Amino acid sequence: MKTIFFKTLLFLCICPAALWAQKPRAVAGPYGAFIQIDKLLHGPQYIIERLETGKTTAKPDWQAICTTDKGPASATDLIARLTLLASKNPLYEIPNDSLTALLYERYRNAAHADSLGAYGSNPQYLEAFGLGYLDTEVEQGHRYDYRVRAVESREGVYQNPGTISVPGSRIATTLQSISQTADGRVVRITYHLKKASPYIAGARILRATFGQTDFAECGAEWGFRKGAKDSLFLVVTDRNVRQKMLYSYVVYLKDFMGNESNASDTLTIANLRTQDQTPIIYEINTFSKEEENAIAVSWKLSSTKDLRSVEIWRSQKFDLGFEKIGTAASSDTVFYDNRVEPVEGYYYQVRLNGTYGNSAESVKVSGMLKANLAALVAPSHFQLKESRDSLTFRWQPADFDTHGYYIYFAAGQTDSLQRYSDIILAKSELKYQLQVKRLAAGTGYRWAVVAVNTSYNLGPMSEILYSTPRFPDRLATPINPEMIDQDGKALLVWENMKSIDPYTLGYIVERKAESDRIYKEIYRQKDEDNARNNYTDSTVKQGIRYSYRIRSYSLNDKLSGYSTDFEYYRPLDAVLPVHGLNVMSTNKGVLVSWDAPLKKPEKFLVYRFTEKTEKPRLIASTTGSQTAFIDRDAASGVGYYYHVVTVEADNRESVSTDPVKIDWK
Repeated sequence: MKTIFFKTLLFLCICPAALWAQKPRAVAGPYGAFIQIDKLLHGPQYIIERLETGKTTAKPDWQAICTTDKGPASATDLIARLTLLASKNPLYEIPNDSLTALLYERYRNAAHADSLGAYGSNPQYLEAFGLGYLDTEVEQGHRYDYRVRAVESREGVYQNPGTISVPGSRIATTLQSISQTADGRVVRITYHLKKASPYIAGARILRATFGQTDFAECGAEWGFRKGAKDSLFLVVTDRNVRQKMLYSYVVYLKDFMGNESNASDTLTIANLRTQDQTPIIYEINTFSKEEENAIAVSWKLSSTKDLRSVEIWRSQKFDLGFEKIGTAASSDTVFYDNRVEPVEGYYYQVRLNGTYGNSAESVKVSGMLKANLAALVAPSHFQLKESRDSLTFRWQPADFDTHGYYIYFAAGQTDSLQRYSDIILAKSELKYQLQVKRLAAGTGYRWAVVAVNTSYNLGPMSEILYSTPRFPDRLATPINPEMIDQDGKALLVWENMKSIDPYTLGYIVERKAESDRIYKEIYRQKDEDNARNNYTDSTVKQGIRYSYRIRSYSLNDKLSGYSTDFEYYRPLDAVLPVHGLNVMSTNKGVLVSWDAPLKKPEKFLVYRFTEKTEKPRLIASTTGSQTAFIDRDAASGVGYYYHVVTVEADNRESVSTDPVKIDWK
């Protein structure tokens, strides 16, 4: 039941999130397309035009569909407008006179629709205020453009709210069940709304009697309740329920345009009073017990409190003819029905006799006693015909009660035969064909056919046939090559191709340095390598980039394609700089000294500069064994800076030392 209280509460709960911009906006749904023009009250009248997109015309065929009314002149006028608009949309409501009169007083003194609270976002009220229009003449599955202009504005000055598709999209709001109660007379469920929207107009409640009926609208009452921190809840009250029944519920939310949300999770509730609850039947199953020549009916209950007995009912028809075939004690969980025939279907129900009343019928389950005849006859005249691409098997029937056949196979002479095919029904042609590409190349297979009877027992195998081994035309190319740096050596690793192609005998490794033009073979595996999928290249040098590729080889020197290229590169060690740079004045000049790095370099370069020079000037080049230099050209009275650079034999230089200053006097 949709009450004014609940509807008003819904809008007040979420109206702060409903503020639209001044630009016109269009939304669509199964009930039409709504165009909101503005939010400024007491404004001008507007002309709304519509264009169906996707049509091929000489020029756009814009059609005027509405000229909005001026604002209502009185509360009576507002009530009349709302009453007239209620017929346009099944979710619109007949207004309440007293509430509408209060709203009109606020409207008279307000300048913006947001001052009207939630009513400023309600499409029915916006149209009554002259700020919107519900276009009900649109067709489902079409797309439309709209444009709006004020009546007083000149032709050609339009605002475009954008293109819409009819119907619109689903509501983003979702429902989460947080509580449910049932006392035998009423079922109440509370849902929390996530991503609540101010345009939610109602809810659709679907109910199913668990395991008996499909989901259908049940006429349950619903309403919205505000929680802490602007949270919103949907309260569903279902009074049209029976005691001791299991009900399942699903809820959809609807907005004013008829768009629905996704369904809530299915919620199943037992409508029982605490003082006289009959146990709930959680499960009921049947099993074939060939050793007992019976069908076992088992069940699982919520409890056995106040339970006197369990009745078992049976019929050979799903809809009628059920008869009680036995009674079990309250503590029993299984009943054996031995008055059955093999391979014949039966339907069972369980009914509970409680202290305070009897339960309704449970759901119906089917049961069947399997046939238990042994399969004794093997298929005869089993034949195999081989072609280039396929193997074809044919055979003669086994016994009269044969249900089907399976093809069995094994690789080689020692492996046990295993099932290869799905069941081949006995009523079909006794033939089976398979593509040889599904079999491993180079392997000889054994084949047989086995019958399975209507009791699903397997019979003896037919005679065993042998198929000719097939060999591949090509050899698998090595894949997934990787490079690992191992202390100055290049470790090459790739996929073990022998597990993919058993005809792989070994691998060939080729390498190309960056200065080479072609690849050169550097290693070909031998028999003792056992086709290992790795190789260590210890001849690599620092500073040289190498490219590698691999290929497999097999019998008769058959070669695979090349793997993808992959590289190895180890850069040269960095040139170590000097340390401990010291500068001091002597009577012979400026003495520049330093501590040599651990590795002896080719030479040292000494640079000098002053604060006025643009860049350092090379003043000396010493041997790698010299660790001092006297600058005899330094002028007295000038402040000098010195730094030193290490140079290797290949002319690579280290970073320069930090400059050291001295004032030469």
